[in-house]
Amino acid sequence: MADDLHLNPLTGHREFDGLITDFANLREHDEIEAARAAIWEKFGVEGAVFISDMASFSSTSRKIGVCHFLKMIHRTRQIIAPLIADNNGLLIKCDADNCYAFFERPDDAITASFAVNAELFAHNEEFSLAEQIYLSVGIDYGRVLLVGDIDFFGDPVNTASKLGEDLAVKAETLVTKRAIDHSTFEIPETAERMVARISEIEIKYLRLPMTEIDWDKQA
Repeated sequence: MADDLHLNPLTGHREFDGLITDFANLREHDEIEAARAAIWEKFGVEGAVFISDMASFSSTSRKIGVCHFLKMIHRTRQIIAPLIADNNGLLIKCDADNCYAFFERPDDAITASFAVNAELFAHNEEFSLAEQIYLSVGIDYGRVLLVGDIDFFGDPVNTASKLGEDLAVKAETLVTKRAIDHSTFEIPETAERMVARISEIEIKYLRLPMTEIDWDKQA
């Protein structure tokens, strides 16, 4: 294992970073495949990825100022963290106006997205329009590399990010078809079945507007 991990650690998790460092230095096909299998054996798990994005963050922060939105990010994180935990999720990290969480069950991830937005709706009633917070959420399901409670990697992370950050609008949850297929979620009649192609990847998903779902009935 390389001794210079501290110079530019990938995650800060020494064992994971060491395995990736060793993997990066391999050249023989058999060794590469064996190392890949060992990484997935140690850190691979199956579950749901939840990624939220604060609606209109970039455009409105230019108009009002970044300090204003740093305050709103702080408020958002205080709301999200306990609701992720209450719905059996693991809050992995928050990066700027995004929050990343892992759930074993996609049903819990979907319910958490409704719970967060419902709490934000109630929270917004106490504030002026400029102080109101809205989130968009992307959810996918599949196998990921879960590095403790530090970070996660994999196709579901990339897909949930594209849904939450690029496609969803405020107070909306986008859930991939494969996440729905692994859930017992009762799809409302108002849900829209969509297909998007981003970076040569086709994503089949459902559009679940928060305002059209009684999320309590899904819990």
